[in-house]
Order: sequence, then C-alpha cells, then structure tokens
Amino acid sequence: MGAVEASEPSPAAPLRLSFVDLGSGLLELRGTRPSGVVNIGVRGDEVVAAAKLRLRMTYSPALLPQLSHLRVSLNDQVLAALPLPVEQAGREIEREVELDPRYFSDYNQLRFELVGHYSMDCEDPAHSSLWATLSQLSELELAVTRLELRNELGLLPAPFFDRRDNRRLTLPIVLPEQPSRDIVRSAGVAASYFGALADYRSARFPVSFKGLPTQHALVFATNSARPAQLSLADVTVPTVSIIDHPMIPAVKLLVFQGKDEAQLRQAVEGVVIGSPVLSGAQATVTVMERPKRELYDAPRWLRTQRPVRLGELVDSPQQLQTSGIAPPPIRLNLRLPPDLFTWNQPSVPMDLRYRYTPPNGQDFSTLNISINELLLRSYRLRPQSGDDGSRKVLVPLLESGAIQQSEEVRIPAFQLVSNNQLQFRFALDPQRQGPCAHVPGEQARQGIDPDSTIDFSDFAHYTAMPNLALFANSGYPFTRYADLSETVIVLSDTTQAAALEQLFFLLGRMGRHTGAVALSYQLSNVEQAKQARDADVLILSGPSAAPLLTEWHQDLALAINGDERKFQELSVAPRFDHPMLGAQRNRSNGGQVRVNSSGSLAAFISFESPLSDDRTVVALAGSDDAAAQALLVALEDDGKVPQILGDLAIVRGDSIQSYRGNSTYYVGSLSLWQRAWFHLSQHVVLFTIVALGLVVLVAMLLYGGLQRRVARRLAANGSQ
Repeated sequence: MGAVEASEPSPAAPLRLSFVDLGSGLLELRGTRPSGVVNIGVRGDEVVAAAKLRLRMTYSPALLPQLSHLRVSLNDQVLAALPLPVEQAGREIEREVELDPRYFSDYNQLRFELVGHYSMDCEDPAHSSLWATLSQLSELELAVTRLELRNELGLLPAPFFDRRDNRRLTLPIVLPEQPSRDIVRSAGVAASYFGALADYRSARFPVSFKGLPTQHALVFATNSARPAQLSLADVTVPTVSIIDHPMIPAVKLLVFQGKDEAQLRQAVEGVVIGSPVLSGAQATVTVMERPKRELYDAPRWLRTQRPVRLGELVDSPQQLQTSGIAPPPIRLNLRLPPDLFTWNQPSVPMDLRYRYTPPNGQDFSTLNISINELLLRSYRLRPQSGDDGSRKVLVPLLESGAIQQSEEVRIPAFQLVSNNQLQFRFALDPQRQGPCAHVPGEQARQGIDPDSTIDFSDFAHYTAMPNLALFANSGYPFTRYADLSETVIVLSDTTQAAALEQLFFLLGRMGRHTGAVALSYQLSNVEQAKQARDADVLILSGPSAAPLLTEWHQDLALAINGDERKFQELSVAPRFDHPMLGAQRNRSNGGQVRVNSSGSLAAFISFESPLSDDRTVVALAGSDDAAAQALLVALEDDGKVPQILGDLAIVRGDSIQSYRGNSTYYVGSLSLWQRAWFHLSQHVVLFTIVALGLVVLVAMLLYGGLQRRVARRLAANGSQ
C-alpha cells in the first residue's frame, strides 16, 4: 500500500461510504446479468482494520428460497451467501455483512452475484422473475488506521492526492498572513495541478493563514514571507520538501520555498512538470523551461485536426471488450472543444469496426450505439457466413471463430455537447436449442476494435457569446489555451480566504476540464485588469468587483454591492437553447428595480470585454462569503451545472435562474464564405434581399455577356 516506516499506526475516524460515494449507484442483477461490482480504493497511507457492509436490497417474490441466494465476495474471496426467504421478498430489507479486513488491498472489488431459481424444472435465464436490486443507499463502513509514510518525494502526488481514493479531494493550502499576489499565483498553479489529478472527484482547497490543518497540506513560503506556525530555514535556490506536521507526524506537509517570489514560482513549476524524477525528502529546481501550448491542445479534449482512434480514448484495450448475453455497455467519454461549429453540419463520421462471437443462426442479436443515452443506430449481428472465410479474424481476446464487421456510423452534430459519452451495447438473443437446452452465454465475447476512428477535422471553431453554459461545463473561453496563457484573473484582496478558495477551486476545475496545469495565467488587481487587452478576464467575487463591473458595463442586468442590488428584467434563457443561435435572441424591454436586501445573493455574469473585441469577461459576483461559496457549490453539483446558461445566472440557495441578454458577439474563425452564409441565415429578410440581388446581378451579367456575343456575331456577318 505504499512505502511506510515501522511506526505506531494511528486510528482514524470511521468512514461511512454509500455506493454513490464509491462511484457505483443502484445495482440491478438479472438472470442474464447476475453480477454487479462496487470498486473500493484504500489509500496508500491507510490500512483497513475492520469493515462492515450494510446492504439494502429488494428481490423477486418468485425466487425459490431453497435454491436462491446472493453471493458476496471481496477480491474473488467469497465472504457470505445471503439467503432470500420468501417472507421478505418484494420489499426493501437491510442485511449486515462483516468483511474480513485481511482481504483488502489497494484496489478492491466487492462483487455481488445473484444465484436465482424460479422453478424446479426447466428455466429460462432471461426470465423476468430473475431479479434483485441493491440500493445506492447501501453503505460500507470502514475503520482505517493511518500509517506514517516516509518523507519521500518519489511518492508524489501521494499522500496529498491518492488515485485509489474516489472521494472529493480536500487539500488545504497554507499561506503567509499577508501573501503577495505572486505567492498566491504560485499556489494557484499547484491547485490546478492537483485539480487535474482529481478529475471527476472534484477538488477543494481550504486556505489557512494561521494554524496548521490536521491533514496533508501544501505550504508556500519565501524567505521574507512564511507561515508563522512553521519554523522554516532560509533557502537560496528553489526548493521543495516533504516534512512532518509538527504535532501529528503521520500528517505530511509539501513545502514549496524560494528566496523570493520568482524562485517560489520555479519550485512549484518544477514539481508539477518534473515530479516523475523527484526522490528523497528534498529537491531543488535548477532550470525551468515552459514551452507555450497551442490552441485547443488540452490533453483531455478530443483532437479535431485529424481522425482519432477509439483506442486513444481508453487506458487499456480491455475497456473495449465485454462478454455474456447481456453485458454492460462499453462507454467512451468524448470531451470536445465547446466551440465546435456544428451549424449546417449534418453529422460526424465514425469508422466503426467490431468483433463478436457469431450466433448460430439468424436471430435478434444486435449492437446498439448511443450518444449521451440517445440511440443512434442498431446493427444486426450476423451469423457465421459461408464465404471464403475472409471475415474471420483470429485475435487473442476473442474466440477463434470471431467475426469482424465494419460500419460507417454518422453521429448527428446537433446531439453533441462539450462532455459526451458514446455507448456500445451488445444485446445477444439467448441461443435456445429446444426445451431445457440453452447455449451458455458466458461463451459469447464482443469487442470494439481500437483502430476504429472518429473524425471532427471538418469542424471549425466558432460560437456565439456570451454563454455561461460553456464556462460552467468546460471553462470556456479560458481553457482554449490549456495553460490559460490568455487568461487574466482579477483578485482584489489576497488576504480574503473566500476569494482565494474561489480562485483555487476554479483553477483546479479548469485543470479537471483540460488535464493540463495552468502555468501561464495572469493574476492581477483591479487597476492592472483595466489594461488586460487581448485576454479573457475572470473576475472573482470581492469588495472591488462591483465598481469594476459597473465601470466596464454600465448596462449590466444585475449589480450587487453588499445589500444594494440593481436588476433589469431579461428574457429567461431556454434550457435547451443551441449555442449557435445567439443572433436569434429576443429583445427584452423589461423594467428595472433597485432594492436593499440583507440576504445572501450570488450570480455568474458574462459580457464582451470592453478592452478587446471578441474577448470575454466572466464575473463571479456575491453579496458575502456565503454567496461566494454558493457559486462553487453550484459549479460542483452536476445537477445544477446544466442550469447555468446565457449571460446571467442568479444563485439563491438551491435554485438557479438564468437569463439571456440582447448583445451577441462571436468567438473563433470561419472562412469568409461560411461566415457570410451563417450570418445571413440568421436574418431571413436580409438573406432574401441579398439572394434576389445576387440572382439579378448574375442575370444582368449573363444578359450583358450574351448581348456582346450577339453584337460580335452580327459584326462578323456584316463584314462578310
């Protein structure tokens, strides 16, 4: 579980994790798909001392109790066989199972298998009476003991981030009491690094100026500005080290130090780029080079310059394989640049190749292809042909008689968003060879060929703005450059913990979207922001944000200055609005109101930058610290993110209301012909006039040409 020293382990508080916390959810067991798995990771600095499963389940009343049971195993070791008495069937019950801690390792699989029978005679594995459901509210209670790791940089990013831990990452950041803007900027780079690592888990970074947190934390210091609660020696070169917490040796502190702010920045960048070659308790960074990233080269975004192999979208080819009669779908995540120009584009081509164990004859076995749970196509799985065998493929993962088929699949462009999931579900028809005779489904194997491709190379980058949905879902437009090299973040006060936590959360979230570290963003104050040309601007909530917003945009629909609020009525943003239809916005002439209210109010606001054309300002506005926190909660909640739309999204408690203003501008580039065609199509009357004008012009040109030709012919005849 990691490199540890012989030391007294310290008990930690018991963990109670639901199936949802473990990344699973509701498990449905059926006759043709009787197994379900919950993955459990154990951190490298913890060991399981005791474990208990509280299982909430419901099962079919048709199951025969003398033959049916639910088998529970941990890492292929059977730990329990739960009987299914008929008296408790058909309603939710709770069972407790003690799990032997000796069977836990770093990565664990808790497997549930329904052994179900409904008849003493012939049975159909696909019979509807064979079912059991395990609730997502089922819990796993773990008593863990914390181990003391060595102070070893070679373990990075552990223990500060552990890939085996599926919970949200909470990583405190310790700063001097009066941190400079450059120190805060360096801490932000580290936050984006750990946010990228945390990925789907999300990441929070509580800020501490006084006192040390009681968990693993990051510390930032220079010789002239250091946390008072730590005794750190002066350094002369960029230095990074792992030290023990002064009061809790099992808790580690990752300390970034420099003689000045420039050296501190170099120390942080050295770790986020060079962590694979670090070792020992301390290291110094001697040389640091940062090549500039290209537009749209985020590691987690699908490449749009060339066809992309589906094998590039998974960590292992095994993720493209499945087996059984009704196997779970093969899922591929497609993260796209959010400004792909899909208008007037019919579809995205996918060259799909797949293999499967052929059925014995013509039946209803199919491959169903879906995008974001919407069905695209279904293909019949053909039986073994009687041709010359050219369709037979021998591969080590499949049976020797496997068939390979190829299909040209077209994905409708309008069904694509920033974050997509492509699903391939093989549904095999059970092979019945007569009464009580079935071909075992476990023999069936299926797979998607890793060399299948999907191609977005015909799509330009062009979209209507402002559009808060793009910011909420992918950090756009700031993430166009994955290192945020054309981003200015406005932070009015470096001693305000709420604003700093907002900064670190947003940088971590953008790292999550791109998979890259924000090495090149600019952190400025209000006065510096007024010179931010040729950059997109992100304004954090704070006392100086309201005057800046008012100065930049006198006609803002919402202005928040403490208890004072000004609101101008706008059109409600449609929930399912297409991002390219910004030019068709309804012109609202709503009223305006000014109020004083003591309650908490927060909002996301976006508009075109007054400093540069086609540049965007996104502001997080809040009346107090609670409002600033509410904005982060909204972005972190997958159920609330789809509600953040348009130019303005107001957050009050658990509700979000989005509005759409009147002004529209466009970001990206199109060919002259595409640009003219698109914008004319948004104005039907103008388009009709221009079209008629072109027809008349072409007719006049043709008429003039014919007249000249006739005149030349008549002149030639007269000369003869």
